[in-house]
Amino acid sequence: MMDDDQEQEQPKTHRPDTRPVRMAKGQLPATDQMLAALTVARLGSFTKAAAELELSQPALSRQVMGLEKALGVRLFERIGRAVRLTSAGEELVGRAGPLLEELSRVASNLSAANGTTAGRVRLGASESVAVNSLPAILRPYLMANRRVNLRLICRTSERLPEMVASGELDLAVCAVEMDPPGLQIRKLWEEELVLVLPINHPSRSRSIASYTGEDFILLPSSTVTRKIINSHLRDKGVELKVVLEHDSPEVIKAMVMAGLGLAILPEPTVRKETRRGELAAWPLSDLKVVRSIVAITDPRRQPWPAETALIDALAKYGR
Repeated sequence: MMDDDQEQEQPKTHRPDTRPVRMAKGQLPATDQMLAALTVARLGSFTKAAAELELSQPALSRQVMGLEKALGVRLFERIGRAVRLTSAGEELVGRAGPLLEELSRVASNLSAANGTTAGRVRLGASESVAVNSLPAILRPYLMANRRVNLRLICRTSERLPEMVASGELDLAVCAVEMDPPGLQIRKLWEEELVLVLPINHPSRSRSIASYTGEDFILLPSSTVTRKIINSHLRDKGVELKVVLEHDSPEVIKAMVMAGLGLAILPEPTVRKETRRGELAAWPLSDLKVVRSIVAITDPRRQPWPAETALIDALAKYGR
């Protein structure tokens, strides 16, 4: 397989194609070709588009080249490894993009009116939410909506709002420190953060002040959860000795089990381990830290029935 975005021949010139998009009477491009081109345009990459559409890069390139041949224009040009729309490509995206999405929406709405929910949903979630909450939500949702094609993408809470705003995701579920501008936020549930210790730790104090001399393993300072923790610690005038940072709660739990330090994590993240007697965890009496888990959507686009059904399932879980 060729490297990123190298399947199509390089154009002999980088001059933009200014010819209008025209087709012979009675000819219409295939919807899969249109979807391929629009996905490449949105993501700016043949590699990313192939991954999203679950196609090989050569197959994706053949679809785009077939569309270009049918239209008689070049839709993309290359500047180094970058993919950029020609003027004809910009016209196609601007005019056909909304039409193709509306066509998909109509088909999805008709299915919903017939008692079935269908369509594709691109769901983003932070790791802790995906591991600890989504399995219980998605199992009944997918059983009730068997025609839904759900794609789950795990990213950090800091990255997910950007992906919703750019159109890479239809919906994201994560913690937020403040409402992302231009996006719609729906509060789903709250998670209390708890002190996490090795099961054989001698202390049973519920005061954070009792642990200022201990080693701590926390999420990085750039994460939403760590910012919330730091804000509460500053309010209490408490400074912890952080010896290790990692952005995966699963890694942090393993480190605590190994006796490398203590942690502060959302209670659902350690629920299984505490029930199995592998970790000790309890709320702190002098440091009540709660993070809100929210659903993030883009108000500029109308949600498909499959998305609305998923948001309802998420909200029901939070009640």
